Amino acid sequence: MSVIETLIEKEVELIQLTSSVFTQNLDHLGLVAGTIKQLGLVGRIDELLGENSRATKFVSVGECVAAMILNGLGFTNQALYLVSHFFSNKPVDRLLGGHLKGEYFNDDALSASLDQIAAADPTQFFANIAFPIAMNRKYRRLAARLDSTTFSLEGAYDGFGGSPEEAPQIISVAHGHSKQHRPDLKQITLSMVNTGPGAIPIWSEPLSGNASDKKTFHETIARVRAFQKAIGDSEEFRWVADSALYSKEQLLKSSTDFVWVTRVPETIREAKELTRKSDRELSWKQLTGGYKYHSTTSKFGEIEQRWLLVFSEAAYERESATLEKRIEKEKKTMEKALWHLSNEAFACETDAKKRFLEVVADFTLHQADFSVTTQAKFSKRGRPAKNAQPQDQEVKIVLPEIKENLEIINRLKATKGRFILATNDLDSNAFPDEEILKEYKDLAKLERGFRFLKDPWFMLDKLFLKTPNRIAALTAVMTLGLLVYNVAEYEMRAALKAQHKTLPNQLKKEINNPTLRWVFKLLEGISIATMATDKIVHSAVSNLTELAERIIRLFEHETEMVYGLENTAQQGKARKNGKK
Repeated sequence: MSVIETLIEKEVELIQLTSSVFTQNLDHLGLVAGTIKQLGLVGRIDELLGENSRATKFVSVGECVAAMILNGLGFTNQALYLVSHFFSNKPVDRLLGGHLKGEYFNDDALSASLDQIAAADPTQFFANIAFPIAMNRKYRRLAARLDSTTFSLEGAYDGFGGSPEEAPQIISVAHGHSKQHRPDLKQITLSMVNTGPGAIPIWSEPLSGNASDKKTFHETIARVRAFQKAIGDSEEFRWVADSALYSKEQLLKSSTDFVWVTRVPETIREAKELTRKSDRELSWKQLTGGYKYHSTTSKFGEIEQRWLLVFSEAAYERESATLEKRIEKEKKTMEKALWHLSNEAFACETDAKKRFLEVVADFTLHQADFSVTTQAKFSKRGRPAKNAQPQDQEVKIVLPEIKENLEIINRLKATKGRFILATNDLDSNAFPDEEILKEYKDLAKLERGFRFLKDPWFMLDKLFLKTPNRIAALTAVMTLGLLVYNVAEYEMRAALKAQHKTLPNQLKKEINNPTLRWVFKLLEGISIATMATDKIVHSAVSNLTELAERIIRLFEHETEMVYGLENTAQQGKARKNGKK
C-alpha cells in the first residue's frame, strides 16, 4: 500500500469517527410535495380553519393534511396511524418544512386534524379549498361531472362512546346498494364532482351508506349551486351524470333551471321503442372511435329535450359476448331441468303439458317441442313377470331437442351497443350533438378517480377510523390527494406538449401523455444523502439521473427546490439571458 493510500484510509477512518452518514428516501414524493406547495394547500387550509387550525402545539391541520396526502400518494398501503412511521426514513424538512419532524405526525395529531375538518363540515371544507384552485388556475370548464361510489367498512359501527365520538355524526355507516359487491359489509357513499380536461375534483361529499343516487344527485347539484352563489361564482355549470339523474319527479320539472346531460333509463317505454328500431328506420351519423348516432327529440315528462341514440362498436362486441354467455348458460340449465322433467310420471297428457309449459316459461332464449309417451304401470317395482298385467297407464315427457329462440335473440342483439343520451339544451349550434356524447364519455374520468381512491395501495381502500365523522373528514383529505395527483398529471402532460417533449413508457416508447403513476416509478431510487459532523450538516440529492431531471424540470419551481435543482434552474435562465 502506498503512502498516499494509507493517508486516505486514515482520513476516511477519522471522518467516520467524527461524523454520521445516512440516507433518506425521496423518490417521487418531491413531485407530490412540490405540487402541494405550488397549490398553497397548507396555507389555504390553516387560513380556512382560523383559530382551529392547530392540531397540536407542534403541527397545524394544514401540515397534517399534507402529511396524509404524502402518505396516501406514497402508495405504501400504510394505515393512517402509521404516518409517523412512514416519515421515519423520509426527508421531512424538504417535503413539509424544516421546523417539522416525522414524529410530530402521530395518532393524536392526525385524529385532532380530522376532528377539526369534521367540525368545519368536510364538504364545505373541501369546496372552499378546491373551487378557488380550479377557478384561479383556469382548470374549470363549463361541464361539471357528477357521480358517486361506495366504500365498504370493516366493523360494526353500532355505537360510539367518549368525546368526540358522542358528537352528532355527519353520516351514517349503513348497509346499502354496494357498488363494491360487498353487501355483507356496511358502507359509506362518496359523491364527487369534477371539471375540465384534468378531471380536477371540485366537490367531495360524504353520504350515508344507504343513500340513493336518484335523490342525492339532485341534492348535490342544489348544494353546489348554492355554494357558487355564496362565493360569487355566477357561471352556471352544464351538469353531466348517469341515468340516476333522469326522473320525472326530480329532473323533468318546469322548475328545473340548469342545463343537464344524462343517460335515459332503458326502462322507459319510449326509450325501449327507440333502441329496438331497425337501421332502416334510423338516420345514422358516423363518428370516429366506432361510434354513430341518430338524433331526435322527445317530450317525455312534458319537457322538450334532445335525444341521441348512440351505437358503440366496442359496447356492441362486449354486450354481444355477454349475451352469448347468457344463451349458453340458459341452454345448460334448461337441459338439466328438462332431463329431470322427462323422468317424472304423469297421470295424463294434460297434466304433463301443464308442467312442461311451467318449466319452459322460465327460459326465454330457447324453445322446445312437447311430446309424450305412454307406458304401462305395474303394481310392483322391478321387472314385471312374463304374464303380469299392467295396473294402469302413465305418461312421460319425451326429452326434447332444445332450439334457440332466434326471434327474441335477434331482437336482443339489435339493441346491443345502443344507449340514449338526453339534454335539455336544444341549441344544436352552440351545443352540437357530437359534444353531448363527448361530455357523457368524460364521466369515465370520474370513474378513474374512484378507482384511484380504491387502489389497494392507497390509504382510502381501508377505513378503520373510530367514528363516521372522522371517516367523512378523511374522504375530504383523500379527495384532496386525488386533486393533487390530477393537477400534477395535468400540468406534466401540458408541459410535455407545450415543450414538444416526451417520456418513455413501460415499453420504452416515447410518448407525451404518460400517467403520473408511471412517472412516479421512474423516480424510484432518488434519495437524500446527509453527512453530519460536530460543526456542519451537509445534504445532497443522490441517484438523480438525466431522465429524472428531465421529469422534474416539467414541474414548477417548488418541485425543483425539493430536489435541489433551483440553483441549476437559475443558471439555465442566466445562460438564456446571455450571461456566461
